[in-house]
Amino acid sequence: MSEIMVREPEAPRKKNKKKRIIIIAALAVLALAAFLIIRFFMGGAAPADQWEDGEYVDVPSVNYYNGVIEPQKTWDIQKDGGREVDQVFVTVGQNVIIGQQLFSYKSDDLKMQLKQAQLELNGIRNEIDGYGSQISELTGERAQAGSDQQLEYTIQIQEMQNSRAQAELDLQMKQMEIDNLQKSIDNAVVTSTMDGVVKQINTNSVEASQPFMTILAAGAYQVKGTVDEMNVWQLYEGMPVNIRSRADETQVWSGVITKIDTENTVSSSQNMYYGDYGGSSENQATKYYFYVSLNTADQLLLGQHVYIEPLIEEMPADDQAESLPDAETFVEDEVSETPGGEG
Repeated sequence: MSEIMVREPEAPRKKNKKKRIIIIAALAVLALAAFLIIRFFMGGAAPADQWEDGEYVDVPSVNYYNGVIEPQKTWDIQKDGGREVDQVFVTVGQNVIIGQQLFSYKSDDLKMQLKQAQLELNGIRNEIDGYGSQISELTGERAQAGSDQQLEYTIQIQEMQNSRAQAELDLQMKQMEIDNLQKSIDNAVVTSTMDGVVKQINTNSVEASQPFMTILAAGAYQVKGTVDEMNVWQLYEGMPVNIRSRADETQVWSGVITKIDTENTVSSSQNMYYGDYGGSSENQATKYYFYVSLNTADQLLLGQHVYIEPLIEEMPADDQAESLPDAETFVEDEVSETPGGEG
């Protein structure tokens, strides 16, 4: 009877213990899954740092960074501030070729100004001819006049010559005005200087600095990626990378990092797009753009979003000298904040 009394409580304890183990394991799996999901969508995760034999060790890991396909060349067309657009011949998203008409300026007022300027030009020419006739006439009269009248004729002739010189200068200025008016009329229609696609048309733009129309070059694509301040030191110009499609894992392109723009930061609105969803500014890392030149752009689409995978290899000696100090500083800062670390 006593033996039975001892065995009965053990079953519930074992059952409860099993439940706790299952719950803990499930929570661990969920936490790991959440970490992987966040790392996958955020891009540019920090390296896998760990303690090993009492020392802080940096374990290399492969990071993926968010990127977007964009043209290597962009043409921003500024509108002439003193002119009014008459017609727009293209639409956003339309493909254009060299020489294709994009838009035109109103030129009716210019044509009227041109006619008026041409009339004024003819008037100045007649004025110059009149001064010439008067000078010739006065010169003849002076030759026949007495010595007491010579000085008077000379003064009149000099005045006529000065007036003619001023008229000739006015003639040059008026001719320049006519040439500029004619040039504006001839250039009333703006044509494309490259093959590409119309990205935007700001028909209602009131800012002088904002382009009226933007054309993206066709064919020559590059990848614009983003990297945060904690991982930017892991990249260097000339570093080989793979470009992976978000939709199809089998689609992979190769390229090389050509520029890391640490002088300009990604704006807060763009940060939201690239994965910083809310939270205080203290918890958000500053991000920078870097650019990848593609070896081939087959089947890539303008504006397509991709993942950028740096290929780990030995960094050139010159680049190591520039990058290592930043990396060491990063490690030292992390050690100082780690329990048991130095300092």
